[in-house]
Amino acid sequence: MTSFESNESNFFERDGIHLRIWEPNIIVLPIPENRSDSSISVEIVEIKVYLINNTPNPCHLNPNQTLIPELLTSDGQVLQGQIILDEPVDELQKNIPPQSGFRIWLRQFISHLAQLLKRSETRVFDPRLIDSGLHIPFTLALRLIWQNNRLQFQVINSPRYSPIIFSLLDKSWFFDGLQLGKYQLRFIWGNVGNSESSSDPQTREIVSAVQLATQFVNLRLVEPVDHNSAIEVDGICFETLMPERVLTLPEKKRGIKARMQLGIRITNNTPTAVRLSFFATIIPQLLETNNQVCLRGYFSTITKRPLVSDFPLVMPGENATFFPYSLLYWRKRDQFILNIEAGDGGYWSFKALKAGIYQIQFTYNNKDEITEIYDRETMNMNLIEGIWMGIVSTPKVEFRLMKA
Repeated sequence: MTSFESNESNFFERDGIHLRIWEPNIIVLPIPENRSDSSISVEIVEIKVYLINNTPNPCHLNPNQTLIPELLTSDGQVLQGQIILDEPVDELQKNIPPQSGFRIWLRQFISHLAQLLKRSETRVFDPRLIDSGLHIPFTLALRLIWQNNRLQFQVINSPRYSPIIFSLLDKSWFFDGLQLGKYQLRFIWGNVGNSESSSDPQTREIVSAVQLATQFVNLRLVEPVDHNSAIEVDGICFETLMPERVLTLPEKKRGIKARMQLGIRITNNTPTAVRLSFFATIIPQLLETNNQVCLRGYFSTITKRPLVSDFPLVMPGENATFFPYSLLYWRKRDQFILNIEAGDGGYWSFKALKAGIYQIQFTYNNKDEITEIYDRETMNMNLIEGIWMGIVSTPKVEFRLMKA
């Protein structure tokens, strides 16, 4: 292991309370186009950070403390982050779509909220209280954007699902003048600037920034290759596939649906075989011409067991493609819907589409090196190992929707 690679043990814990980035060790973003016109080109990916209380006792959040990103260059130099002050929450930030795992998070949140409400019958409800055994998720958006001809990396705290409980996490950060290359990212918990700790005795249990931090993850900023349609990471090439770039909207009638050919191709340019995962790891993102992120939802009515076919082994020089079943159809009130299967029995859905120009990309997000698969012949669950882990966003592909 080199000095720049992350280590799962390099995060701090105090008395059973710790922070953790719940994502793979490698996060890769393509550098967006630096356009000469007035339009804005951005790249966005979401991550989750968990505050975990493994102690037998509850702890309290300090209202003067928040998550603070720390960014290091490949030679270990700490870059100075700045707070985005007095910036209104724009549509781009509000519509940053949730990643996979939302159902699990929602069940956890409802369960935790029920516990809090039940316990509030015997005490005053405190939204900053984290009970024993709870994992509190914070949703963070990582965004690359060109500002005044300088590449800026932004970290946006976006507690969309519980803004009242976690309204203290309203700080967004940016790092200016980034370049192509490798970085390391982590988060610490502490005070911003010269803010003093709260005198509230209940908040004294919370730890300082030096005592509580996540592990480092590798952040890579990569230039697109192959006519800006793909990016390559450690010899593995990721590309969005869309053979037809001009599509006609279906008729405005019930039951009329149009199939869309959307997919991702992953090519192994390394000297060794690589095992991939297509089970709930390919996440679409749709943008309008002004880089407005289209709101995305995840829905599921069935549960699909992972099969060996969901984890292809790609030999050197070969590739694997995944074309999720994608349908475009009309719904009342003059809205068109795009559904893209997720690979686990559920599907991603984009609503309120209309004629116009869009951009689409996929994010490969696999957190598990080992998983269980269902063997249809023996009807048993077996382990499959050595799955490539990482978060990789492909360059955007532009297409047009036209009226019938």
